[in-house]
Formats: sequence, structure tokens, C-alpha cells
Amino acid sequence: MLKKNFLSKNLLKWVPNNEQRLYEKKLTDVMKRLKIQNYNFNWERTSCFVEFHYNENFYRFEHSIEKAKKNGIILYNGLDCLRELTQSLEDLCGIIDRGMNDLETWISGMKQSPSETKMPGFQEEFEIRYKTLGRQNYAEYNTEELKELFPFGTEPSLKEFTQNQIDQRSLLNKARL
Repeated sequence: MLKKNFLSKNLLKWVPNNEQRLYEKKLTDVMKRLKIQNYNFNWERTSCFVEFHYNENFYRFEHSIEKAKKNGIILYNGLDCLRELTQSLEDLCGIIDRGMNDLETWISGMKQSPSETKMPGFQEEFEIRYKTLGRQNYAEYNTEELKELFPFGTEPSLKEFTQNQIDQRSLLNKARL
């Protein structure tokens, strides 16, 4: 019993770290195969990225749970995103090793300027409050000037419209009696 608890606790601690090291090692091997010495990568809860300079151009590969979900792929965390991204780079290495094209040809459309790399993680929200002026007295306005400004005319408010309909109905009913 003691041995079983000891193994389960230690295995549960060991497996995620081992998986993390495995994918980081794979990424390192892939970057060596691509002949890229200086690169930067990071993975978080929901996404990951790999960025590097190649032939004086800056490249950044990103993957996230949302991007995968849009394509029908289910990923659970940023480490899964790193695994997928590493696998894609490994596939790219295989294509390059077959001699189809060089790396620059494959990633030429993925250039990114360094100013675009830092996106704010939040957007500032603010609230706009309006103070009502209350019911407007349209008699104060010169309606002839308004007709010149607004050639389609001014419409009465909905309340005035419904009140006008009620008044017309009551006059019609009185006329019938």
C-alpha cells in the first residue's frame, strides 16, 4: 500500500515535467536541423510561440487553443500547442531535407515586424453615461428653419404619434354616435 502511494505520487509529479522536457528537447533538435542558433519560445496555459531571426528577418510562429478549436482540433493546454507547433516545424524540416525548397522559401510569407510582436493582453474598457435633457419643447424651435435643414421633415415622437392615433379614434367614435 505504501509502495503504491509512493509510486503514484512520484509518477504524477514526474510525467508532466518529463513531457515538458521532451517537447522542449524536440524543439531544440528541430531548430538545430533548421540551422537556427538564436530563438525564443514560451508556452502558457492557452497558447505558445516560437520566434527567431533567419537571414536578418524576424519570424514568429504562434499557436493557441482557440486557433485549433476553429479548425476542429481539441487541445487542452499550452503544452499541447507547443507539441503541435514543434510537430509542424519537424514536418517542415522533413520537407526541406527532401530537397524540395529551402527554409526561406517556405517561411517567406510569415515575416513579422518586431513592433507587431507585443500585443496588449487586455483592452481598456470605459463607461459612457448620458444625461437626459428631459422632454423637449418643440414649439421653441422655428419649424421653417428645421424644414430647410432637414428636407425630409421632422417626425413626431412615438408617444406623440400614439397619442395622436388615440385622439383620432375617439373623434371618429364620437362622430359615429
